[in-house]
Amino acid sequence: MASNKVSFIFILFLCVLSTAEFGEAQNPRGRKCEDPNGVDQKAKCYIYCNEQGFLGGSCQGYTNHYMCECYVG
Repeated sequence: MASNKVSFIFILFLCVLSTAEFGEAQNPRGRKCEDPNGVDQKAKCYIYCNEQGFLGGSCQGYTNHYMCECYVG
């Protein structure tokens, strides 16, 4: 019975990790950006994310709400 509980908790833990986009760094306090296509022509997101300790970033979002999204790799 105890092994069933351990298995259930382990599976639940894996489900939480998979929905949290494990391996992709998220920066909830991002910077607003102007390039709606993720191009980041002025490299504002790239520079901002490097200053935050990430390897890079791009401009993501929807109409009138584009933010820099930083990532690890």
